[in-house]
Parts: sequence; structure tokens; C-alpha cells
Amino acid sequence: MSQVLNYLITARRCEVEELQRLARTCQLVLTVGKLIHCLQQERGVSNIYLGSRGERDAQECQERVAASQAARCEFDTWLESTEHDNALSNGARLYTRIAFALHALDGLPKLRADVVALTCTPSASYERFKTVVGALLALVFEAADVAVDPEISRLLVALFNLMQGKEFAGRERAAGAAAFAMGKITREQEQTIETQIEMQEQALRRFESFAEGFRNEWSAMQATLPLADLERLRRKLLTAHGRPLDPELADAWYQCCSTRMDGLHRVEIHLANYLQSQCRDKIAELQKELDHQGQLFSQDDALDPLAPLVAFPSSLEDQALPEQSLRTGVGPHLTHSIVDILRTQSERLQNLTQELATVRESLEERKLIERAKGVLMMKQGLNEEAAYRLLRKHAMNQNRRIAEVAQAILSLTEILPDA
Repeated sequence: MSQVLNYLITARRCEVEELQRLARTCQLVLTVGKLIHCLQQERGVSNIYLGSRGERDAQECQERVAASQAARCEFDTWLESTEHDNALSNGARLYTRIAFALHALDGLPKLRADVVALTCTPSASYERFKTVVGALLALVFEAADVAVDPEISRLLVALFNLMQGKEFAGRERAAGAAAFAMGKITREQEQTIETQIEMQEQALRRFESFAEGFRNEWSAMQATLPLADLERLRRKLLTAHGRPLDPELADAWYQCCSTRMDGLHRVEIHLANYLQSQCRDKIAELQKELDHQGQLFSQDDALDPLAPLVAFPSSLEDQALPEQSLRTGVGPHLTHSIVDILRTQSERLQNLTQELATVRESLEERKLIERAKGVLMMKQGLNEEAAYRLLRKHAMNQNRRIAEVAQAILSLTEILPDA
């Protein structure tokens, strides 16, 4: 078989192998999503426990910790099953994110001990859980960023934004639970909750834009959620203005928020499973094409190895078959097949590149915003929510997109004054 045919088949095999790595990456995302959901539940209950100074939900706290530990074991088991080179898409970047996530998870025993001993405040617990969940979400973001198939990449971007929106909802749940449990809310807590509401709505809108095929499922799930009850409880929180809150509403708030987050998690699981099925279908389709090409080109063994090249006078666009193809013994069917396969593969790879570039624009914007928030947090001593509010304020004042303001801040990093 000629080198041309060898490399055509090798190229297709590489695509199959990359999709197999991508399928394993989707399995990783599904496992991480379960762990994130358990940690979000643990965070919310922990804040009720801390806000009430240990008087509420002690047993619930223990149950949530046990569920998180079980999810962590499942995550570790999955990692152990894939500990070999080149197991995941763009492994170097993903393995680095896994290392960061494992390091963050290793801090949970100390955090849990502090919660049980009531030696940390609800806000401190909130920030420490946010760091752990953020490290896991960064792993999901990396999976979306390194995916090489545009359809799978688009779905991973949708899934990331759904998980990001659910994390903002989880932060809102934790902050509100602490406020209700303490019987009061500070202005800082109000601003935090308002920011989390805005950020989750933005993330969920991005999810909708990247998951067009899931609009029916999304609308059906939304219809089952207690959104009216959630809005009523939000108003009680955000209009207290120094007046005392009813601590008995802490559990009602937690349950209402949890019902919504459980619904979001069901969509997560559905989308992650759909991703895996898409990978399997694509692998099967490519494998079928690969087998077909192998059978087609096996007849070329007895022919002149340079004969197929005669089919390419100057451009793949010219489909005219030169007479020499007949003299060399290469039939028109085989010559056409080689030309068609080369042309199709070239066009398909070009389309994949263009589609991937389009999908990744939103990821690049998020990278800019996250880096700009990091600069503001470091230079101005702000927390994440305050940094985002500052970016949003400048964007609104200048009538610009937040990503554009973020880029401007990054270009001025060296001359920005420290707080």
C-alpha cells in the first residue's frame, strides 16, 4: 500500500484515538460534576450550622459530609483507572488542573474540623468551599477548552456554563442560609447575593445559547421549579435593610434553593450522558469509515505505488481523470476514491478548525475576565464579587463589553496602583 494511503488511514486512526480520549474526558466531567454537587450541598448546610452557632442541622451536616466523601472516593477511583499516558485530551493541561483540584480537595478535612468546632465564620467557610469548587470547575473549563471536536466542544462549553450557573446559585444559597440562620443580613452579604444572582443568570443564558438542542428539556425542567417561592424569599433577604430576619426561614430557603439546584444537576447529568453517547456515535462512525477505507485500498497492493498521485495534476478541485491512470492499472473507481477522500478530509478538517475557533471565542472572553478579576483582587485587595462589580460598573459607564474592559485592565497591570 502506498504512503498516501497509509497516511490517510493513519490520519483517520488519530481522529478515532482523539475521540476516545475525549470520551474519557467527558466521563471525567460527569464524575467531577457529581462531586461538585455534593460539595455545594455540604457548603449550604455548613453555613446554616455555623450561622446558628451549631444549633441547627448538625445531623444534616454529617450526612452531607459523608456524601461528599463518597463522591470524592468515586473521583479518586476514576482517576486511578485512567492513570496512563495520553489517556485524556490534551493531557498536560488537564492533568495540571487535576493536580490543582486534588490539592484543593486535600484542604477539606481541616475545613470540616473547623466547621464542627465552630472555629470559622460562615463567610470564611463560604470562601474556602468556593476555592475547592472553583478548582473543580476550572477542570471542567479546561476540558471544554481542549476538546478538538467542535460539536463536543460546544456541548462542553454549554455544560461548563450550566455548572458555573449552578455554582453561583450554590453561593447564593450558602450566603442566604447563613443570613437567615443568624437572623440578620449585612450590606456586604446583600451585595454578594445580588452579584451571585446576576452572574448565575448570565451563565445560564450562555448555557442556553450553546445548548440549542436542549431547549425543550430545559423549559420543562424550569416549569417544575419553585421559582416564585425563591423570588419571595429573595425579597425578604434583600429588602431587610437592617431589620431582623426570621431564623426559621433558613431551612425553607435551603430547601427551595436546593430543589432548583437539584433540577439543574439533573440537566447536567443528562447533558453529560448525551456527550458520552455523541462521542461513542462519532467513534463508531469513524471506525466504520476506517474499515471501509482499509477494504477499498487493500486492492492497491499489486499496483504501482505512485499511480494514485497521478490523480492530482495541480489541485484537488480538478476531478478530471488523466489517461495515464488507465495505463498504470489504477481503475477510475479507486482513483476517484482517493481524490474524494483527500478532498473530503481536507475540507472537514478546515471546517472543524473554523467551528472550534467560533466556540472558543466565549472561552477566551472568560479567560480575560477571570485574569482581570485576579489583577483587581491582587492590586486592590477586593474579593471576587467586588472585583466583578467593579468590572461591570466600568463596562456600563463606558458602554463597553466586560471583556473589553478586562482586556484594558490587563494591558495596564504593571502601572495599576496597589491598594
